[in-house]
Parts: sequence; C-alpha cells; structure tokens
Amino acid sequence: MVLGISLILVQALNPVMASIMVPGLGQMIQGDRSKAQTFFVVEGAIWLSYFGFNYWGSRIDGSARAFAIDHAGANPLRSDDAYFDAVEDFLTSAEHNLMIERYASLYFPNDPELQQEYIDANAYLGEDEWAWDSIPSRSYYWEKRRQAREHRRRASFMPGFAIINRIISVVDVLLFTKEERFGFDTSEGRIGLYYKF
Repeated sequence: MVLGISLILVQALNPVMASIMVPGLGQMIQGDRSKAQTFFVVEGAIWLSYFGFNYWGSRIDGSARAFAIDHAGANPLRSDDAYFDAVEDFLTSAEHNLMIERYASLYFPNDPELQQEYIDANAYLGEDEWAWDSIPSRSYYWEKRRQAREHRRRASFMPGFAIINRIISVVDVLLFTKEERFGFDTSEGRIGLYYKF
C-alpha cells in the first residue's frame, strides 16, 4: 500500500524537479531505467566518497594528534585545530611564544598592556607547552596531518560533483527523452522550431 502510494507520488513529479532532487529519478519517471541506474550509482559513489574521505581524514588527524601527545608532550585536553597547527609549525612552544611576543610588539609598539593581553591570549603556556623529541617525529606528524588535510580537501570536491551530476541529469531529461521535446514545426501555416516543457 505505502509502496504503491510512493510510486504514484514519484510518477506525478515533474521529471526535471525529480532530477534536481535525486539524479536519475527524472529518467525513471520517463521510463529509462538504464540511465536512471547509472545516475543513481554515480550519486551513491559521490556521497560514499564524501563520507569516506571525511572519515579517513578524521581518523588520520586523530592518530596524528595522539602521536603529538606522545612525542611532543602536547596537551591531550586540547581539541582545537589552532593548537595542533602550532604544534605542527614549531619545534617547541617556546619558539611559538617568541613569535607571539614579536607580533605583540609589532601590533602594539607603544602599549605594554595591550602587548601583554595579546601574549596572554595567543601564547601557549603551562599545560599547553610542548617540545618535540626529534625532528623526524615532527616530520612524521606533519606528514600525517598533510594526509588528513588531503582527504578533507578531496571530500570538499564531492558536493560540487553532486551538483554537476544533477545538471547532467536535468539536461538529459530535457534533451534526450523518448518523447520528442524539440523539433521543427511544419504544421499548416507555420514554419519554425518548437520546444515542449
């Protein structure tokens, strides 16, 4: 009963709108099952890739952070990207804090109070301090985080591919259907082109 009602609702949809919602649905409404299956498979592959790349990016980044905790003494209670980016960029928190002090004197040259506020807000002190045990360890951490970023970058392309898949599906519904939508009008007293929506 529910399946029958669902099929009636799907068939009542405009094929163009259906293709915008789910690529291939417009083709299915028009009775072209082989094209519909192709669009469904492509759409499924796009979203599986999106979730897969994000999943592996998060897993690799989590592994890299655990490595930084073990080999640099990074704070395990921190979860923000800015902190772990700094751990990636500097061998020690002292190097990072020195750069922050330089920025403070550059941004607020004649105001020691504002300089101190900037340092307090941006320096990593106490439990947030770190020092890498070796340069190869830091290089390994950088490589793992680079891999995580690459996976997330690939995931960011997938919604664009989903939009392209919808555009192709809509164009296919409009131009390459079994019903002739575009052609020459040669009826009596008329000569020209026609297009059916």
